[in-house]
Amino acid sequence: MTLSWRYLLLVVTTLCAFGATPAARSADAYPKEIRIGIQKGDGLVALRFSGNLEKAFAAHHVAVKWIEFVYGAPLVEAINSGDVDVGTVGSTPPILAQSGSAPSVVYAAYSPRLQNSYGIIVAKNSSIRTVRDLPGKKIAFAKGSQGHLFVLKALTDAGIDPASTRFVYLAYSDARAAFERGDVDAWAVPDPRYADTQLSTGARTILRIGELSVPQYGFYISTRTFASAYPAALRLLFDQLDQQTKYSVAHPAQTVDLLSTNTGVPRAVWEKALPRLEWGATYPIDDQVIKAQQDAADLAFRNKVIPRAVDVRQAVVDIM
Repeated sequence: MTLSWRYLLLVVTTLCAFGATPAARSADAYPKEIRIGIQKGDGLVALRFSGNLEKAFAAHHVAVKWIEFVYGAPLVEAINSGDVDVGTVGSTPPILAQSGSAPSVVYAAYSPRLQNSYGIIVAKNSSIRTVRDLPGKKIAFAKGSQGHLFVLKALTDAGIDPASTRFVYLAYSDARAAFERGDVDAWAVPDPRYADTQLSTGARTILRIGELSVPQYGFYISTRTFASAYPAALRLLFDQLDQQTKYSVAHPAQTVDLLSTNTGVPRAVWEKALPRLEWGATYPIDDQVIKAQQDAADLAFRNKVIPRAVDVRQAVVDIM
């Protein structure tokens, strides 16, 4: 045996003895910077303004960059183009991504079941009382957002043909104005905008997202390349988020102060929204969550929201 082979054997033996194989070293790699996409009411908001994530990543010499988006579809595009590494969205954007618009996007973790943080609302003096009153009405939501499939599922559960209603695709600011003018009859909207509209206009909720027949979830998405190269960075992010969520729940007044000071959203709005926000991140992704998301994907295909059927499981990665 030559000296070079003896040296190689010694190195491999030493690495194995300490549990540090080349694969394990790769799994513990960290990027120089992690770019995080964020929306105004998602579970990352409190973590962003706490500064705790920057402290956690500093130990690994990783810079943290936050990039804000109005809703999920542009965030997905930014991840697919390589401008963002990880972000959180509702159920619809990753389905659109997998069907063709952004095939490199993958599911890395999920948030708790959506229950009360998303609602279909109508004006306080509206004659609409339930989803069954929506045929012939105009319903607003951002195209490709969580609200898109929320409305489709709500109509399906009620036995209503979506074609009997009129979908009005509007960004949140435009939808708010249209709702207040009475140009649309109903609006699918998430917190904190949901709470803000309730407080400002007296809007009534005809359906909360947790009342759908199949659970709906939010997801943390990345690219397959980033998730494969830096799973430890994603785990650190999600673990820090979980800790921040527990702290936020235990200290609501302090969290409301933090959020109102840093987001510009009034304190009263956060006081109403915070108790019903479903924050946190869990990984790996549970089979029941995948099943629920597959139901959403099948719904999207049946209603021609996506051009082809997709197998959600193929876009799920395990970062453990």
